[in-house]
Amino acid sequence: MSNSPKLARIAMFQHELQTENIDAAILVLSRDIFYYTGTAQPSILVVTPNSFFLIVRRALDFVERETWLPADKLIPGGSFREAAESLKNLGVAKGRLGLEMDVLPAELFLKIAKTFSSFEPINIAQMVLSQRMVKDDDEVAYIRTASAIMNAGHKRILETLTSGMSELDLAAEVEYAHRKAGHEGILSMRNFDFHISHGPLSSGENLLQVSGFANTVTGVGLSPAVPAGPSRRQINKGDLVIVDIPTCHHGYHCDETRTYILGQADPNIVDLFNRLKEISDTTINILKSGVQCREVFAAAHSAACALDVEDLFLGLAPRKGNFVGHGIGLDANEAPILFHNSEFPLQDGFVITIELHLTHPSHGAVKLEDMVLIKENGCEVLSVTERKLFEV
Repeated sequence: MSNSPKLARIAMFQHELQTENIDAAILVLSRDIFYYTGTAQPSILVVTPNSFFLIVRRALDFVERETWLPADKLIPGGSFREAAESLKNLGVAKGRLGLEMDVLPAELFLKIAKTFSSFEPINIAQMVLSQRMVKDDDEVAYIRTASAIMNAGHKRILETLTSGMSELDLAAEVEYAHRKAGHEGILSMRNFDFHISHGPLSSGENLLQVSGFANTVTGVGLSPAVPAGPSRRQINKGDLVIVDIPTCHHGYHCDETRTYILGQADPNIVDLFNRLKEISDTTINILKSGVQCREVFAAAHSAACALDVEDLFLGLAPRKGNFVGHGIGLDANEAPILFHNSEFPLQDGFVITIELHLTHPSHGAVKLEDMVLIKENGCEVLSVTERKLFEV
């Protein structure tokens, strides 16, 4: 892709600012700056309806190599005072100032408010996130590669999962395989105070324990300090194992879950997984541009009811989930969320997950999560790893 379509991201953002009568916006979050500029170096991106510039706090040489912005849009510096002065030079000395208020620490917000005291702060986080939902060809390509990297981890499970190894040992093997395949080693989540390991991995009786971080299979972690992810529990013959460790390539994530069993699966487990896959297939088959998030949830729930697993669908009461997937991109969990009551419509170019699990009080849990690209008249499953119950 040439620089012109990438610069169109800023042009679209400028149009939104003008539509909402916002005089200027200041972006400081590295994921947002990367989206609009191609660099994640410490910077301040200032955008008005008619102009923009990037104040580079450090590593100007990196920025010059990485960004698609014209050289005359780069300003060495680093302070919000410089941003304010630059806006004054553009004739913007007051008005409405857009900020990423969902992620700004209070101290930084107060600092910006003091420097731009003649401006009214406006939250433009949703404006940015809405634009980020639609992926261009480059973004989809990065996600495809992240999905291929994910497959390396699943192959490693088939090579290494043995009786007596711990959840932590298995997670380390998966993470090692991901890194060797090109995983950038981050799990970016746009959530305040969200701390988790590199991703959930859980087995046996741990599958029935759900941390407060999410109403899904989380694992219990190594300590109460980070109560999610793999533990030191030993995996034994007959145990179900759920692996949900995301990967990242060029900043873009893959979030995919597969279920394994050590040894031959009991017929009850096979039946439980087959019902889960049928629910997932039914859900994926309705995906296309224009379908509302609640319709996706309803399709999954109706399939669960038809297959007589409603009580097991998305966990056991009272900790049942209320969504069946989420958007994914520069964050592993981003808009849209496929909530049961959301009327938000899917659009061509969205990349989402379909994330489903069934939890049985006696047999444990099975989970299946896939990456899906929404298209005008359907969808494409981007996940590389086979969608089945793996017997190891």
